[in-house]
Amino acid sequence: MSTLRTGCSTPTGPAMLGFENDTFTAREAGKVTSAEQSRTNPIATAAIERVFDKHRGEYLAEAQRLIQACSGLIAETGQVDPSVNSILERSGLGTRAFYRLFNSKEELIIAVLQDGTNWKMGQIEEQMAQAGTPLERVRAWVEAAISPYFRDTAPGHRAILLHTYRWEMMFPTEIAAMRDQLLRPLVRAIAELRGENDSTSAHNAAEIIYDSFFGVACRAEAQRRLVEAHEVTALARLAELIAERFE
Repeated sequence: MSTLRTGCSTPTGPAMLGFENDTFTAREAGKVTSAEQSRTNPIATAAIERVFDKHRGEYLAEAQRLIQACSGLIAETGQVDPSVNSILERSGLGTRAFYRLFNSKEELIIAVLQDGTNWKMGQIEEQMAQAGTPLERVRAWVEAAISPYFRDTAPGHRAILLHTYRWEMMFPTEIAAMRDQLLRPLVRAIAELRGENDSTSAHNAAEIIYDSFFGVACRAEAQRRLVEAHEVTALARLAELIAERFE
């Protein structure tokens, strides 16, 4: 009997599910990337994509259930890495569903953090879009960033903030990327305010503003209270001064 050959070596490692360019792809760990598979056998790649396209909505819904379950456990228990069993129990999903979507619990935790970052970015961008001048956009960034800690919204995202420093040690590259994502619109506003082409000093100023916001929010969470109005006012004024004058 003849053997179908795809141009790839016989798999020796576990199969993994990747998600690249909005497409789930099956690949062998450390062996074949989706780009390589597409080049070597586009027919097989198309067949795989059709299979996953049929289940895309189901997989995304399951992933969101796992993310919400993990986020809820972290917020309620204070544990930075809840067990897989507790996540599965809360989500109502099984082990097979978990590992079909995530390679490890660590990958799920990163997804939880990215989900929170995306949510916060949406709040920041919406509020900054309503501001006129660069200085007003700086204030809008601060007010949007601090809003969940001032208005008693999104308690899950608020609680997760307290563990950020611990996650920075566990996932330094990923946390740095999320921090940069949040800083980007603030850096642009500061650079525009100063009329600078080189954003280095603007980025330094944005870092100081971010750390100031982070400190105020964490202190309030640690004391189990909301950020107070006078703290928001002081933080916004400090941000304006830093944006205008910090070198």
